[in-house]
Amino acid sequence: MSDIHSRASREAGVGSEHDRHGLDREELRHQAEETRDELRDAARAQAEGLLDRQKAAAADQAERVSTVLHKMADEFERQEQPYFSGCVNELARRSDDFSRTLRERDLEALMEQTRDYTRQHPALFMGGAIAAGFMLSRFMRSSSQGGVPRQ
Repeated sequence: MSDIHSRASREAGVGSEHDRHGLDREELRHQAEETRDELRDAARAQAEGLLDRQKAAAADQAERVSTVLHKMADEFERQEQPYFSGCVNELARRSDDFSRTLRERDLEALMEQTRDYTRQHPALFMGGAIAAGFMLSRFMRSSSQGGVPRQ
């Protein structure tokens, strides 16, 4: 009998402790869910901010490339090379369009456009990705060597 009485008093003690702090499992679960949602939203906002900064930097770089290409086209024109001038002007125009697209569209629209392009031109997309990876690796290699002369 004393065993039953001691278990009942323990359960009563747990209940009173539980009531004393004013928290139950359901409230704790609800608070944990709210905290999780707040953390997820904060992480998403931080990631979107970083991606927006990277997108702006890429747009700036594309504008610089466009400027160089326009100057190159002008030089071909001065040298009476209309074919090369036309080709480089087309590259400059596409670089201008790319820069404008980066500035005007949000991340979601850019991702959707990329998905559509990938579905329509998978081989071209893969070739471009491979070329970009190759150029990036060359850039990283040359950057890491810095001013160290080769022997």
